[in-house]
Amino acid sequence: MPVLRSVIVLSVTQMVAWGAMFMFVSVTAAGMARELGLEPSMVYLGPTMMLVAMALCSPPLGALYERFGARLVLASGSAFAAPGLWLLASAHGPFTYFVAWALLGIAGAATLTTSAHVYMTEIAGEGARRAIGAQMFVMALAPSVSWPVTVFFEAALGWRGALIVYGTVMVLVCAPLHCFGLPQTKRAGRASRAALDDKRERPDTRRYWALVALIVAAVALNGFVTWGFQLVVIDIFRSYRVPDYLAVGFGSAIGFVQLSARLFDFLGGNRWDGLTTGCVAAAIMPLALIALILGAGSEWAIVLFLVLYGLSSGAMSVSRATMPLVFFSPAQYALVMARLGLPLNLAFAAAPPFFSFVLAAAGNGWALSIALLCSVGTLTSMILLNRMRPAAAYAPAFSTPSEGSISRGPAPSDASTS
Repeated sequence: MPVLRSVIVLSVTQMVAWGAMFMFVSVTAAGMARELGLEPSMVYLGPTMMLVAMALCSPPLGALYERFGARLVLASGSAFAAPGLWLLASAHGPFTYFVAWALLGIAGAATLTTSAHVYMTEIAGEGARRAIGAQMFVMALAPSVSWPVTVFFEAALGWRGALIVYGTVMVLVCAPLHCFGLPQTKRAGRASRAALDDKRERPDTRRYWALVALIVAAVALNGFVTWGFQLVVIDIFRSYRVPDYLAVGFGSAIGFVQLSARLFDFLGGNRWDGLTTGCVAAAIMPLALIALILGAGSEWAIVLFLVLYGLSSGAMSVSRATMPLVFFSPAQYALVMARLGLPLNLAFAAAPPFFSFVLAAAGNGWALSIALLCSVGTLTSMILLNRMRPAAAYAPAFSTPSEGSISRGPAPSDASTS
């Protein structure tokens, strides 16, 4: 029951947090640009600022998870998100606008995705892979829920009013749910397990860093596409002269396809691991992009793209969270994920403004071609990772390097999310 309760609480709070702290800008970008006197591509630099701040704050989180546990980190991040959203609502120029996004990045590092997955490993232990899959199954609905809700609030209250409401929800709903709704976890013994890890034989550092590089490459290249498209996919459909209401509808439909992909992965959670899921997802993404390129925005091409892209991105988002469990133990997971946050969030940060700029300056053909090239790189990295798979599923390929042997610099971990 504690695991089920945790899945329910984190499913709700993560859906609210991602919609309130990140996804809203897909709907409000035009209104923000007009009132703040910014170009649309400059508006999307706000989420970039957020992701950069998340990247810089991710590595120190490993020590906070160890000392306080992920539950308190989640609650603190939710509470700190409110001032960031309220400051953003009061912005009248670029300086305040970008400072507000930086504050959201600090809060996001503590409350978005990574901390939720770390908490799952604390509460579920060896069953974390299935618990994370269940929580992410519901999270697939985040765009489908947040975009229409933001459309409603923007129409009723303006984008500033919508952000004030979102900030209030973060501090009065999400923070209490994290603090009082999540069961406390017993972290006793984690230090002893880490000590045992440090006593193991020093790993093959060449193999370790090869694995790190491949995980970062696979996740960063895929995330560069999905994080970029998450904010500009509606504009891509508009570039094919799709009416606004259909463009928003198509974009929202992706969430339901992602939901199906995550359900399929969840139901098969005991039959395959996150690495297998990632390999299949990486193979589907190029097909989705090729369909949209060749179809030139025709109805059949958009529908086929929605199905394939949704399946791939939905399954890959689960793989990003669970693939480290193929190579690392649950006890090592928190530190691994905290270390991965820096390089991956920096890659994700560049995606929205990059694709927004390319779409405006060079058109959808270039944007989709670059995305296709990245997806081929993801597939190649996943194939190489699969060749490095340890002999037994869920068994660490090697111990995490001791603090003395490998520095605390960025190493494998996946932040965020999408």
